[in-house]
Amino acid sequence: MNSLWHILSFPLLIATVLITGCQPTSVGRVDEEREAYYLDAKEKLFALDYQAAVVGFERALEVNPKNAAAHLELGLIYYEHLKDYVSAIYHFNKMLQLRPNHLMAGQIEDHVKRCKMDFASSANLGPLNHNTEIKMKKLVEENGALESKVKNLEGQLAQMREVLVLQKNALNQKRQEAEGRQAKDQMVSLERRSGNAVVPGGSNAPSELRPRSRPTPNRPKYQKHVIRSKDHFYSLSRQYGVSVNAIKAANPGVDSRSLQIGQVVNVPYPTTTASR
Repeated sequence: MNSLWHILSFPLLIATVLITGCQPTSVGRVDEEREAYYLDAKEKLFALDYQAAVVGFERALEVNPKNAAAHLELGLIYYEHLKDYVSAIYHFNKMLQLRPNHLMAGQIEDHVKRCKMDFASSANLGPLNHNTEIKMKKLVEENGALESKVKNLEGQLAQMREVLVLQKNALNQKRQEAEGRQAKDQMVSLERRSGNAVVPGGSNAPSELRPRSRPTPNRPKYQKHVIRSKDHFYSLSRQYGVSVNAIKAANPGVDSRSLQIGQVVNVPYPTTTASR
């Protein structure tokens, strides 16, 4: 008997749910808008008395904290008329929490975004501007120091390129000297095989075996040295056989106590007296 009652009552329950399923939400919304404080606040809003309207809608929320319609009206008043963006954001968010599927949900979300932007642009940033100014000055100073370092590095790079050119010229000179020695060795070998003692490079040597005269390149006044760890003018004087004073004279304005790794300095070529 009980099972028969359950079988007969189940379709009635389904029909009841289908008939009344959407009514509580719509009825609740209508009840919110018929609340006495809400209606009084709407009249104040139509009369452009925004402060009195805010008081009325706040009282409606005291009666029913879930009055989504009151939250919406308060959000619009704070946003459009009173420019209280924080309060507007609060009431808009409360309305979206209570009515996430509201027809104006998308528009209200846009209002929230605009409120945040307007609040950020209208906020009092006096102390922040002062701190920002200090930070900006510090950044400008750091930028100037970096630019100075960049210029210094560019100068060192140019000097290193000059050193590479000098080293390349020196290698070419050594290659030419090696080729000359090889030509002389070939000439001596030919003379030994022919049995004629010919002085290498002498007037009696065949013209094709005489070493060609090559112009001696002008030797630069200084040789370049790239500073490495623990280098100083005294160690350079011992390494190159020149006096410390000569190195100082070749590098005017360079403080030997603040040499940097990678810095290029001038080192004079040793003289006969200095090399002894």
